[in-house]
Amino acid sequence: MNYYRLYVLSAAGHFLGFEEIEADDDAEARRRAEKFAGERPLELWCGSRKVVSIPAAAPASGAGRTAL
Repeated sequence: MNYYRLYVLSAAGHFLGFEEIEADDDAEARRRAEKFAGERPLELWCGSRKVVSIPAAAPASGAGRTAL
């Protein structure tokens, strides 16, 4: 079992927090990390090795608009 940290970043790239992930390998850790994808960019690390960067999801088209 490997231990990973999924870092949550601001739009400017500043550290906001993290989630710990345990997984057998990078592929499993990446699948688990992608479930956290949303409005903030993410970086998945295993020790000092960056596994993947996950960009912030684009807002849905028309989100927040009210039909007239």
